[in-house]
Amino acid sequence: MKNFVQNGDYIEFTAGADVTSGQLVQVGDLHGVSMTAVANGAKGILALKGVFTLPKLVAAAGDATTAGGPVYFSSGSVSGSDSSGTRKKVGYALAVAAQAATTVQVLLDN
Repeated sequence: MKNFVQNGDYIEFTAGADVTSGQLVQVGDLHGVSMTAVANGAKGILALKGVFTLPKLVAAAGDATTAGGPVYFSSGSVSGSDSSGTRKKVGYALAVAAQAATTVQVLLDN
């Protein structure tokens, strides 16, 4: 096929700030995990598919997750709720994570 570009599991992005390896990054409506550390303004690679252990918010009861429940992007972390009504869905939690849990395994859903 002449018009095939790539499989879409990974995309190139330009960092808008310094990014650490494994950091959850939002690019428009897409969310991915940076494969390496990327300096502000430099290009890097985001994984758009897969299961990753991601930082989870702990501030409110709604930040808890349920197994198979949606998780939402919030300041580089995920939450089990969209309390503001403006958070973008990142994917699905693979396990229950109580409010006090600092991480959760997430199946990315782009």
